[in-house]
Amino acid sequence: MLTASATEMSDFFNNPFMAFVGGFGIGPIPLGYARKTLYPRVPRTSSGRAKYAPYGLRKVEAMLLANGFTEADVVVVHPEDLDAFVGTDTKVVGISSMDPTGMGYVSKTYSSIIGGGEPLNAIEFKKLVSHPSIKKFKPKIIVGGFGSWQLERKHVSDSYGVTCVFIGGRPDEIVAVFKKAVSGEPLPRVVRAAESAANWDYTTMPLVKHAAIHGAVEISKGCGRNCQFCTPTMQRKVDIPLESIMSEVATTVKEGSDHITLVTEDLFLYGAKDKKFIPNKEAVVKLAKSVADYPGVKSIQASHMSLAPIVCNPDMIRELAEILIERSWYSHGKKPIITAETGIETGSSRLMRKYMAGKMLPYKPEQWQEIVTSAFGILNDNDWYPLATLIIGLPDEKEEDVLQTLELMDALRDYKAFYVPLFFVPLENCILMNNKGAELDSLSKARWDFFIRCWEYNIRIWRDTFLENRFSNPIAYTAVNNIAIPTFAKIMGMYYGWKRGEQLKEAFWRLGMPQKPTQT
Repeated sequence: MLTASATEMSDFFNNPFMAFVGGFGIGPIPLGYARKTLYPRVPRTSSGRAKYAPYGLRKVEAMLLANGFTEADVVVVHPEDLDAFVGTDTKVVGISSMDPTGMGYVSKTYSSIIGGGEPLNAIEFKKLVSHPSIKKFKPKIIVGGFGSWQLERKHVSDSYGVTCVFIGGRPDEIVAVFKKAVSGEPLPRVVRAAESAANWDYTTMPLVKHAAIHGAVEISKGCGRNCQFCTPTMQRKVDIPLESIMSEVATTVKEGSDHITLVTEDLFLYGAKDKKFIPNKEAVVKLAKSVADYPGVKSIQASHMSLAPIVCNPDMIRELAEILIERSWYSHGKKPIITAETGIETGSSRLMRKYMAGKMLPYKPEQWQEIVTSAFGILNDNDWYPLATLIIGLPDEKEEDVLQTLELMDALRDYKAFYVPLFFVPLENCILMNNKGAELDSLSKARWDFFIRCWEYNIRIWRDTFLENRFSNPIAYTAVNNIAIPTFAKIMGMYYGWKRGEQLKEAFWRLGMPQKPTQT
């Protein structure tokens, strides 16, 4: 049986970026209420299986089906349905997890600020591995996925009852460990099967047999820019052949999804071969047009993009916009927009050179602020509104580095974007993995100013859109904007000021101020 925690087995009301709330703490809010209002379960098929599942879980399912297992042997279910599927014949439960203990960037940052306590991802993972059916029938438990390393880092595998932690994604190793589990053979406590191992071609990865959540279809793996704080960038970039991509698009549409999410570390580098990361416009545009033209595809969302290729080839952005705006997933006000996640990380050229000198290629670290502002201008001119991450507390970050980032934020003030400031977290298998992460109580005033600045911009840019989608009546809109939100912010500020200090109190009060309507 294959499954994932409740936060990962949800489409978050068909909003991929809403999945960030899985990293929030919920404080006194009942878990059942959070499930209904934040991350409702995916629908079932007539047989009770999950109609959609995380893309990584679908890949594991495909690996098993391609290597001797049948559809009757392998079942993918939501954790609420374990009672119906786990029994005496269940040999192994495979669990995919992005963030099982809440050590990811979003969880580390926002569980310490919002709600308090453990993040939802960690709560739901513990609830899954301690499910009564698993405790009763005691199948072997294999945990894999991007966050499986966290179980080893926190030394909780044994206390969670996990038989084997699988770190990596090579199909032959995954199939081998499942076959051992089914045949009753002992399993190693940890398996490390790096996808970058020699003599293995990632493009031979089996194609999914059933649709993933948000219509996820992988178009490339890895990045190759070698940013020291990030795991995917350390991996060699591999492009999935267009034929394979379209085969998975066909499977996804056939199973009822009219949305396609292009899973990639960088949409703009699909098909690029140049060592300085010069984009291949023809390959990128052909990919987008092929997916957009497939019958039944109504919307397309790319997961990630980088900024340097935008400056390098503005015409590529314009041509992509002409294709993707017709398949828009999001809007700002009444206007359809295109978006994807990108990394600004810092405004400091010193830190860029020290930790991510490949991020701005073919340009130089000293040009980073100019690259960011130029890229945002090109994006906005073509109806792209990026979701941008920034990192607080990189190792050796000095006050002047923070001030340079504040300077960059000032330069971005009039652009349309959504900013996500994050505490530095030492991820597994990255160069900075042995460094200390940033903590809430160690933030300087400048770092707090930067954090609040990001969210002030978000509220100014997005508050109207958020409220208009929920309160069409002008009187209700005004009451919520001018009374309800400021009052709620005051209350939350007093609570968090008491719990965590005056800086959080000030932050909530500033962010809750009534906003004047903005023009789109």
